[in-house]
Amino acid sequence: MKDQNNIYEKESDKDKWNRGLDLFTESVLSPDPKLRQCARNQYCFDELMSIRDNILEHLKTLRRH
Repeated sequence: MKDQNNIYEKESDKDKWNRGLDLFTESVLSPDPKLRQCARNQYCFDELMSIRDNILEHLKTLRRH
């Protein structure tokens, strides 16, 4: 995730919300090797990835239009 230049301060709440949502989505998409190894060690890797997929689908519903 790369930080972008400053964003214009007087933009709409919707734009701010959607940008925050995009950043959060990036954090869910970003691989976490330690977490994934823990899931493998605890035999719940498939369940972790399934939960991740469900959360990503839910995040799509939060976008403001």
